[in-house]
Amino acid sequence: MKLNIIYDARRVEKYDPLIKELLSQGIHDFEIYPCIMFPDVVKSINASHKMIVQDAKDKGLPEVFIAEDDLMFTAPGAWKYFLEKKPAPENYDLYLASTYIIEEPLKNICGFHLYSVSEKFYDPFLSVPDDQHIDTVFNDVKGDYHFCYPFPALQRPGFSANNMMVVNYNSMIDEKHLFK
Repeated sequence: MKLNIIYDARRVEKYDPLIKELLSQGIHDFEIYPCIMFPDVVKSINASHKMIVQDAKDKGLPEVFIAEDDLMFTAPGAWKYFLEKKPAPENYDLYLASTYIIEEPLKNICGFHLYSVSEKFYDPFLSVPDDQHIDTVFNDVKGDYHFCYPFPALQRPGFSANNMMVVNYNSMIDEKHLFK
């Protein structure tokens, strides 16, 4: 499975840790896409994710795997676990490696650091408003969303272009929710 990664070349400090994460998981089939940049960071992030989904749609792919450059796996074998737990493309719309909104049952999407989109959901994905946070807008869009649990991947702590400051959302997640 090819992993498509959105990379912000202005944040060069993210490149080496990203490549180290990929190699530690045995991920060799990946493509790095430069992020799309607009003055509005929300619009930029939204457009960058849509760019990859549009490319998958244009190629007729049954699903597409997307990550952000601050991807961090929780343990050795986490990528393999993520792939093993994934439903067949016809049985999901979005499949996510985690969420930062922990409630039972898992239903709220927050965080697009690693996820996949099924072909049947390409058009709804591409139709969400461009000025909305792409990783939370789907809480208002009907879909068949699945979370890989326990979570195999999180967002690496560091500078967030979205928040224009250093963030660590992982402190919100108890260890019991993580794949080990």
